[in-house]
Amino acid sequence: MMLPETGTDLLSKSALSEFGFAIIPAGLAPDVAEILRATIFKVGRVSARCLLDRLIVRSVAIALGHQLSAAGLLGENAVAIQAIAFDKSPTANWKVGWHQDTMFPLAARPTAPGFELPSIKEGVDYARPRREILEDLLAVRLHLDDCDEANGPLRVAPGSHRHGILRSTEIPDCVARHGEMRCLAQAGDALLMKPLLLHASSPATAPRHRRVLHLVYYSGDPIAEKWHRSV
Repeated sequence: MMLPETGTDLLSKSALSEFGFAIIPAGLAPDVAEILRATIFKVGRVSARCLLDRLIVRSVAIALGHQLSAAGLLGENAVAIQAIAFDKSPTANWKVGWHQDTMFPLAARPTAPGFELPSIKEGVDYARPRREILEDLLAVRLHLDDCDEANGPLRVAPGSHRHGILRSTEIPDCVARHGEMRCLAQAGDALLMKPLLLHASSPATAPRHRRVLHLVYYSGDPIAEKWHRSV
């Protein structure tokens, strides 16, 4: 399978559907980026969850959602259901194996059919929605720093999101069949990604800050009341 280069081809809705990811400039104002870097990333913390209660994060999530809806990449009624901050740095140079994102925060312990594997993280209920809901989700990784080959970029297996929820034993073969691509980005770029896309991250070989605000949007049926702090 031939992969598109990072550029114009990746901006299209069809590329996002086919490959499961796309990279676009988010148009984030420098002062807003600086506020995000200064307020949601604490020294010594690798990540922070449930950030939609922060005014600056909610504002960015709403504005970015409108931008993506206008571009046809989100539904008109899309809501942000999750916001997480990651910072890969010299003191927190982690790696993550190949996986899908399938667990998402909910307003209460789920009782509806199709929400599986309930758990609690930091006082918030999580569960795995059914496949059709997961396929309606869109993750947006807003880069606040440049990320090159040496800075532990995200690696994706293009097209792997089309196989639904995979068992752990199925993942190695799926990655081998689809291959992998490194997602390089400049500060201000947004990596759009289907949560069922297989992705991984290696430690940086030349570590420095790689701060990312990770937002997740839902565009499906109006069940926003099920999500934790949706905006």
